[in-house]
Amino acid sequence: MPRALLNLRPGDGLRAIALGAALALAGAAAPARAATVQVTVDVPQGKTKSVRLRRLPKGAIVAVQIRTNRKLRIAFVSAIELKSKKPEALFRGAVNRGITFRVTIPKSSDYYLVLDNRRGTKPVKTRATIKAEKGSAAPKAPAPDEKKPKGRLNETRAAPVLRAPHVHATRA
Repeated sequence: MPRALLNLRPGDGLRAIALGAALALAGAAAPARAATVQVTVDVPQGKTKSVRLRRLPKGAIVAVQIRTNRKLRIAFVSAIELKSKKPEALFRGAVNRGITFRVTIPKSSDYYLVLDNRRGTKPVKTRATIKAEKGSAAPKAPAPDEKKPKGRLNETRAAPVLRAPHVHATRA
């Protein structure tokens, strides 16, 4: 990762996420296949803040770990969806202390991590660690001789809505 991204001034964190992800995933830097960036965001009461991840390619895998000091609603949504009347997030949930989730990018675009404190009565300090790495454009199909497991699967219920099969989440 370029050294300039490690020496940030206050307020530069949001741009670092966008720049770091774009450099690593677009191949503009060294032949890096992954980028990890940490950003600290103070979300005032009654407000939202967002972190933009620029030009994520189709098939990229984005892992997000969020730690907060209070309850906060979060969403991971594409810029394309934000323009629609009813945007659908790739991931949506609530976090009280911490959460970790992972998504596979279905379509090349800019994406936003939205931190929503509109229902909050106090400011929320948030630290997000975002790791983006190149993945295959299409998920691998299971081998034909693999058998499906019988019985119930063990599930982690991290958010009220986990519609897409490409989303994985766990509570911290």
